[in-house]
Amino acid sequence: MRLSEVTRKLEAEEIVAPKADVEIKNVCASDLLSDILATDQYEFLILTGLTTPQVIRTAEIVGALGVVIVRGKYPGQGLIGLAKAHQMPLYVTKMPMFDACVKLSKIIEYKGLNG
Repeated sequence: MRLSEVTRKLEAEEIVAPKADVEIKNVCASDLLSDILATDQYEFLILTGLTTPQVIRTAEIVGALGVVIVRGKYPGQGLIGLAKAHQMPLYVTKMPMFDACVKLSKIIEYKGLNG
């Protein structure tokens, strides 16, 4: 699924979107950065309620293709600045994490992206 499709389904507001419309194959949803660091996913998007700059640093380390902040939390300038510096797509959705995961799992299941 394309990043633009994901953000449209999540009704997400674009904060930083420097990359082309990349293909997303998986999603990693967590408020624990240690869980994200332990993922074995590839070509994935991070869903989180965290709004600290460490989210972008973690996304860079694991090779995530973008970050969506859930629950309508708006990131501070530190996170936005780091996302711009690393050209990491950053979005905000008002959806709770559970609802966002359900929506995305339906897309993944429908398109057969995960097996």
